[in-house]
Amino acid sequence: MSTSTTLPLIDETRVATTRYLAALTGLDDESVRLPSVLPGWSRAHVVAHLSRNADAFTRVLRAASAGETAAMYPSNDVRNAEIDDTVATHDLAGLLDDARESCERLDAALRENDADPESPYARLDGERPSFPLATLGSRRRAEVVIHHTDLDLDLRAADWPPGFSEEMVRQRQDEMALAHDGGVSMVLSSTDVPGLWKFGEGQGPEVHGAVGDLAYWLVGRGDGAGLTCSPGDLPVLGRWR
Repeated sequence: MSTSTTLPLIDETRVATTRYLAALTGLDDESVRLPSVLPGWSRAHVVAHLSRNADAFTRVLRAASAGETAAMYPSNDVRNAEIDDTVATHDLAGLLDDARESCERLDAALRENDADPESPYARLDGERPSFPLATLGSRRRAEVVIHHTDLDLDLRAADWPPGFSEEMVRQRQDEMALAHDGGVSMVLSSTDVPGLWKFGEGQGPEVHGAVGDLAYWLVGRGDGAGLTCSPGDLPVLGRWR
């Protein structure tokens, strides 16, 4: 594959995508319909979401390259309907073909991309553009790695690529700082890599654990297994995605 794109983390995204697509071959007609880690979503929903997310980023790249206003989805309702429709109309073979083909479309768009990395894009039509195109690689990689883990197949947070978990902790730190209420106050410390992260105002409780477990909890997965908290119970976090 060509690596001529000017956007960062594209090669890392390709590696994550290759591992994800390989994991899908372990699914069968029954297991693909079983619940995923995400409440209310089957594994088929997770696969469908990643396919439609690949198409969303492809739309962004095509629009940005054409000098047009770029957005991932027309609306949340359309996004959700596309996922549900994919699940309803595709059997296992169709889901796997769709997954592979949507990733190929995105890779082609990345190889052909000549837009300015600072070109802005939005998540939804009509929203104020809030992301530079340069973030597309890191955002797609996060989608692939985290949702691959949601399939509960061969990938755990402890297996996440080096640096990825730290990146996700920092991302959640930034996102929660922008929350209207300032987010939860706490201090996170890693037991396996150098790292100390302050969240919110004031001191708050101290949460300790491996950086993969910290990141997994911060993105709303699991019950905080492997983590300890100074007052006992972990803080309650809002929903991520």
